Amino acid sequence: MKAVRPKRIGEGHIRRGTAVVAVIVTMLIMAIVVVGTVLGTARDQDLTVRRLETIRAFYAAEAGANMAIREIILSVDADADGVIGTISDDGNSANDPTMSSAQVCVTRVVSGPQTILTSRGRSGLAQRAIEATMQ
Repeated sequence: MKAVRPKRIGEGHIRRGTAVVAVIVTMLIMAIVVVGTVLGTARDQDLTVRRLETIRAFYAAEAGANMAIREIILSVDADADGVIGTISDDGNSANDPTMSSAQVCVTRVVSGPQTILTSRGRSGLAQRAIEATMQ
């Protein structure tokens, strides 16, 4: 004959309580991992957008320098800003030429036989400048 051990009061509840605590701790750990992953992804996305803006600003500055050099070579004010060799150099950034989502402004300084062109491109928060010297 088998000896039957009497049940203690609340013995089944302790096992169930331990399982509930384990499930809650596991869910908490999973939630922390998910939040960390989402935050990391958001930072990567923001960095990618900033890099894209920087590239757009650089290409806009390069295009502006090319436009200004073309004006000087052809002796034509192609953008009708009143000066040959400048692109929208009127102090009003609202009418700067737009390339994709970037804008550009080119200034020209003549110093003796040299002409110095400074092209500034901007896109979002990014800004890039290119300087070209012509003789």
